[in-house]
Amino acid sequence: MIHPSSPPPVSPLTRESLSADAVRQSIRDANPQITVWSDAQLDESLEQTLSERPHKKHVWIFGYGSLLWNPIIDVVQRRVGTVYGYRRRFCMVALTGRGTRAQPGLVLALDAGGSCQGVALKVNPARLREELSLLWRREMVVGSYTPRWVKLHHDKGSQAALAFVMNREHRSYRGSLTPFQTAKIIAQASGVLGSNAEYLFDTLTHLQELGLGDKPLEDLATRVRCRHKRTKRT
Repeated sequence: MIHPSSPPPVSPLTRESLSADAVRQSIRDANPQITVWSDAQLDESLEQTLSERPHKKHVWIFGYGSLLWNPIIDVVQRRVGTVYGYRRRFCMVALTGRGTRAQPGLVLALDAGGSCQGVALKVNPARLREELSLLWRREMVVGSYTPRWVKLHHDKGSQAALAFVMNREHRSYRGSLTPFQTAKIIAQASGVLGSNAEYLFDTLTHLQELGLGDKPLEDLATRVRCRHKRTKRT
C-alpha cells in the first residue's frame, strides 16, 4: 500500500504522476548524475515555444510515439497527418522509463530526414497552459527534445503543429546505432514504465489502428520478436 504522503507511482503514466512530479523524481532517484530541468527551465522553455507559435488561438501537438495512445493532456480534436523532413526513430537513450542505468533502453524521437505519419492532437484551448505544463513535465524533463513548430499535411490541407524533435547535441542521442544494435537493446531493456519491446509493439499497434504504416519500425519489431524467440529456446 502506498502511503498518502508518498508520490504516486510512475507507471502507468497519468496526470496524477506528472502533477506530483513523480517522473522527474524517479529520474533523480535512479540517475543522480543526470541534470533534470528545474521548474524555471521548464516554464521558460514553454513560454519561449508559445511565443513562437504561428496561430495564437490554439495549439496542436504532433504525436508519433506514446502520445498516440496515452496523451494524458486534455485533447478536443485529433487529425491524422504527415510531417516531412523528420522520421520516427529509436535514437534516444532511456535510463529510467524503458531502461535502467545498468541496461539502458531506447525511446522514439523525431530525427532529421524522411517523413513521419502520426496524429495531431488539439489541446483544449480553455486549459492550454495547464495542459502544456503537464506535457513539458513529460517530454522536456532532461532537455533531450527540442520543441519545434512543423507543418502537418493532412486530407484537408496543412497546418502548424508542435513536435518534439531530437536534440542531436544532447548526451542521450544515439543516432549511429544500426538496426541490429537497436533491436538487441530494445529486446532486453525494461524500466519503470515497462519493457522497451512493449513500447515498440504498442506504437505499431496504434499506428496500424489508424491505418498508418512505418516499414522501419515493422522491420525492427520483426528483429525484436526473433530475438525473443531465440532467447526462449535457450
